[in-house]
Amino acid sequence: MKGVTVQRLDRIREGSRPGPGEEGRDPVRILGVRRTALLEIALFFVVAILLDRLVFDADSFWYVTPHPFWIIVLLVTVQYGTAEGVLAALAASVVLLTGHMPEQTLNQDLYGYLFDVVRRPLMWFVAAVLLGELRMRHLREKERLRRQLEEAREQERIIASAYQRQQEIKSDLEARVAGQMRTVISMHQAVKSLEQLDSGKVLFSIMDMVRAVMNPQKSSVFMLGQNVLEAAVHTGWTGKDDYLRVIGAEHPLFQEIVARRRVLNIASEEDEKILGRQGVLAGPLINADTGEVIGMLKIEELEFVELGWTTIKNFEVVCEWIGTVYGNSQKFHTARENSVLDDSGLFLSSNYYRRQTAFLTSLARRHKFALAQIDISLQNYRELPPEARAHAPVALSTAVERVLRNTDLAFDRRNNGREFTIILPATPTRNARVVEERLLKALQEESDTRLRDASWSVRIEDLHTPDE
Repeated sequence: MKGVTVQRLDRIREGSRPGPGEEGRDPVRILGVRRTALLEIALFFVVAILLDRLVFDADSFWYVTPHPFWIIVLLVTVQYGTAEGVLAALAASVVLLTGHMPEQTLNQDLYGYLFDVVRRPLMWFVAAVLLGELRMRHLREKERLRRQLEEAREQERIIASAYQRQQEIKSDLEARVAGQMRTVISMHQAVKSLEQLDSGKVLFSIMDMVRAVMNPQKSSVFMLGQNVLEAAVHTGWTGKDDYLRVIGAEHPLFQEIVARRRVLNIASEEDEKILGRQGVLAGPLINADTGEVIGMLKIEELEFVELGWTTIKNFEVVCEWIGTVYGNSQKFHTARENSVLDDSGLFLSSNYYRRQTAFLTSLARRHKFALAQIDISLQNYRELPPEARAHAPVALSTAVERVLRNTDLAFDRRNNGREFTIILPATPTRNARVVEERLLKALQEESDTRLRDASWSVRIEDLHTPDE
C-alpha cells in the first residue's frame, strides 16, 4: 500500500506541472511593453508599408474596409493585453495619419472631416482598451490559478512528506513491537530451557538462552577458577578467531568483570579500549545467594542494528539470570552429592552407597559377620517405552519392601533409575541366593502390563566372609 500511494502522489505531481509556456523566466519588457510585442508590431508595419508603397496605391490603405491595421491591433491586444494593444493602436494611427490623408469633400464640414479622419484610430484605441482589459482579466485569473496550483503543489509535497514520516514511524513501531514480542517469546523459551537443576545441562542451556534473547553471531561463557577466566562453552567461534580462551588476573577485562563487576559495552569509548578485539558486550555472572562472581558472559559479534539501549539492558538481565540459575544448580548439585536418598526418594543415593559400603565392610571385618551384595539392573531399559521406564523403580521398591529385612539397604547405584544394589548385612552368599529368588518372584508379581517386556539381570557379590 505504501508503494502504491507514493506512486500515485508522484503521478499527481508530474501531471500538475506547468507546460513550457506556463513556467519559465519573466518576459523581457521595454518601458512596460513586452519585447516580443514590439518586434511583432514593428515587423507588421514594415511589411505593410512596403506592400502599400510597392504594390498598392501608397495611401496607407485608407479606402480599404475593414482596414488591414485591425489585424495587428486585435492580434497584439488579444495576445498580450492592454499596454501592447494601445501601443499597436498608436502605431497604426501614426502610420495611417502620417501617410496619404484624404481630401475634404464639398459636402463635409470641418467637424465631419475631422471625425472621418480620427474615426479609425479612435476605434482602434477603444478596441485595444476593451479587449486588452478582458485579456488582462484572463491573465490575472491565470496568475491566481497558477498561485493556487503552486500552493496545492506545496501542500501536496508537505502531505507526501508527512505521509512518508508516518510510514517510517509506523514501520519503526512495528519493528519495536515485533522486537518486544520476540523478546517476550524468546525469554519464555529461555526459561523453559533452563528449567533444570543439573549444573552441566544448565551450562550448555545458557547458550541457547543467550541465542534466543539476543541473537548474537558469536558468544561465550567463561567460568572463574584459580584467578583466571576460562572459556567453558562458546558458539559461532571459527578457527580464524583469535579470542582469548584464558583471561588472566592481570588482563583489564578480568579486572573490570571480576574485581569491579562492571558490564562493558563497545558503545562506550572507555569500555571499547578495555574490550579491545575480544567482543562487543561483557558482563559478570554473579551468584545471587553468595554474591560471588562465578564467571563472565561475553558477546563477540552482534548485528549493528541490535546494539541499542534495550539490548544492553537485556544483556544485564541475562547475566543476572544466568548467575542466579547457575548458582542454584551448584547448590542443588552440592545438596544432591550429600543427599541420602536418590531423586525419586525410593532408594538410597549412589553417593551414600560409597560411604555406607565402606562403613559396613569395615564393620563386618571388625565384628566378623558376613556381608553380601545383590546387583540388579534393567537390561533392556532403552527399548522400553517411557511409562515402563518410570514404573520400573516403583515396582522394584515395592518388591524390596516385601522381601528384605529392615537391616537390608537398597541403593540406586548410579541414580539413573535402571541399576540398583542391595546390601545384605550378616548374610552369607548362599543365603543371598535365596533372597535373590524371592526378590525376582516378588518383582514378577509387582510387574504389570507396562513391565511385561522388562528383562532383569541379577548378580551376587561377596563383600566380606568371616574366617571360620
